Amino acid sequence: MAAAVVLALLSLYELVWRFKGGAQAGGWTVVYGMGLGFAGLSAELARRGRTRWAYAAFIAGALALATEDALP
Repeated sequence: MAAAVVLALLSLYELVWRFKGGAQAGGWTVVYGMGLGFAGLSAELARRGRTRWAYAAFIAGALALATEDALP
């Protein structure tokens, strides 16, 4: 659960940092939003004891954050 919370905070930080830098909303906004959503879902599923689903959501969130560098 702690890793999912860290992933969610990292997604939120990156989203805010990009917008503060004056970047235009683009594909990266959707990707960071997906990462934040999957990380939040992972934390909730882990809290409820659904560890397999939590791990799957965590991996999806991590993949979303990993692909953001490829987008404009």
